[in-house]
Amino acid sequence: MPDEKQIPGQAPEQADPRYKETLLLYDESNHAVQAVSDLRHSGNDYQVITTQPLSENAPAFFQLKDSPAAAAFIAGFKSQKDKENFRFLRVAADKVGEVVQALHNLTNDPKDEAGLKTLRDHAVTSYQLDKVKFDTPDLHLQELQQMGIIVSPQELEAMKLGLPTKEIHDLNFKLGNMSVVGQFALSPYRDKNKEVQIGLQSVLARPEYEREEYKLAFSTSDRETLAAGRTLDRLVELPNPHTGEKEWCHVGLNRATNRFVTVPHREVKEIGYFNGVRLTDAQKEIAMTGGRFRVEGCQARNIPDLTYAGTVQFDVFSREYRMTDYAYNRPYIPASLDKQLDDRQRTALTGPDGLDCSKEKEKPILGKNGKPYTCVLRIDPKTNGVVFDFSNQRRQEQEQEQKQHNQQARSEEPKQSRGRKR
Repeated sequence: MPDEKQIPGQAPEQADPRYKETLLLYDESNHAVQAVSDLRHSGNDYQVITTQPLSENAPAFFQLKDSPAAAAFIAGFKSQKDKENFRFLRVAADKVGEVVQALHNLTNDPKDEAGLKTLRDHAVTSYQLDKVKFDTPDLHLQELQQMGIIVSPQELEAMKLGLPTKEIHDLNFKLGNMSVVGQFALSPYRDKNKEVQIGLQSVLARPEYEREEYKLAFSTSDRETLAAGRTLDRLVELPNPHTGEKEWCHVGLNRATNRFVTVPHREVKEIGYFNGVRLTDAQKEIAMTGGRFRVEGCQARNIPDLTYAGTVQFDVFSREYRMTDYAYNRPYIPASLDKQLDDRQRTALTGPDGLDCSKEKEKPILGKNGKPYTCVLRIDPKTNGVVFDFSNQRRQEQEQEQKQHNQQARSEEPKQSRGRKR
């Protein structure tokens, strides 16, 4: 079932069936922004045709409807000399004006928070675009709306990447002479003619691996892995749900529908590097069989002396190789926090109990808003990030509230009158 509960009486947020995306070209050297109207290349020459990002020019804006092709162009464009300052931004066509206005703030103040956030939110790389399997215009949003299916923006993003959706739709409609009734998740796919179709996956009462035909295909360990929401560390030969043809797949389980999530191994690109580390032939061989392998010596971004290691495996839920079981060569304390700490505080921060900021009265630890922290700070060894633990503070507040409540109850107790002696 869906992870997020809908508030009774509140209409679910819906992806706009008319939604269109375009590209902007941003020059970091002078903060200039142009709207892309066309992408042209011949041989090794890549040209971006642009226009002013004004509402009257909207009909000329480039429509992003073939993300892999755009990804290939951007990769070629960025490989040219003198193009390192240019960044592409992916923007909803009707939000171009808002995005451009926010970016213009960087002209006067390169550290403007709203401008930098806009840049982070919309910047897109060739790698990100290449992951898109289904562009928005191909996903039949208008037809789904007519069938009474409300596609959320989060669901739309998952469908574009070919990821398993967790939203469940209660459907009751007629399709020709056939009635469709039940609970379904949406599953886009390409048919034999390469046309995009939207499949309806019904919700199973029990996990699919418990079906009779799969009882011998999955071990007890396999079932535990699938039930835990992880990808198996081996390939399994399974029938394609649309063609019936068997192929070797990476396999997981969509716990919202209890159905397999499969990615044919032929669709997984061969991996040669992971986070800048060149893989050995042995690691590549393990990757080819769907297994897990250890990678060490990954360099943390912008921190020269910080490295990490972990276990890498192809993940069907993100359709990319992911690292787990992170191990860092040392704890990392952000500079804004580190400059406030002495040796005792650093030791406490990196220890298992953390640093209780509520006790730092003489030298309070300040947040970005300039106010003292009152929580416990600690470094999460799995992510090397700072954890803000307010559990002690909430417990103290609850104890204080209970104490005040008890005092109030005692003060309101009726006083017993004393009888007179005769």
